[in-house]
Amino acid sequence: MKFILKPILIGMVFISFSCQKEEESAEAKAFDAQMKQTIQIHDDVMPQMSKINSLITELESEKEELESLEEVNALLVDKHDVAIADLQKAHDIMMAWMKNFSSSFSRTEINTGLQAKDKDSIKAKVELLKMQYNSAEEMKAAISSSLENAKKVLDKQRL
Repeated sequence: MKFILKPILIGMVFISFSCQKEEESAEAKAFDAQMKQTIQIHDDVMPQMSKINSLITELESEKEELESLEEVNALLVDKHDVAIADLQKAHDIMMAWMKNFSSSFSRTEINTGLQAKDKDSIKAKVELLKMQYNSAEEMKAAISSSLENAKKVLDKQRL
């Protein structure tokens, strides 16, 4: 009887570990896919940071010109102020996101994938990455809307 139970027990342990490895592997693959999507958002909006800076400079210059006119159009000045503030806020959001993201994940996790081994650590990293992805989407939206608004303000001024 002892000889029969031992192989069965060993088999059950082996099956339990193999199922756990498959589950961890699936979570690791999901993490890697989510990481690529998150980094792609960053890579898509990062080149727009220079546009933000140049638009801030352009808006500030135009605002100064408007203020120097004898007949100051306060509404246009206000629109410039709002556009500048939006661009600066979008810039700050990007900087904060990058700092938070890089403190949440190691360079290895960012470049080569999940490094956690136990199920709880994997689950925690996956949840953290989901939050970072959502935050990246919000960052992208803030950058896009601030750029769009700034361009509208500049285009209206030129008409």
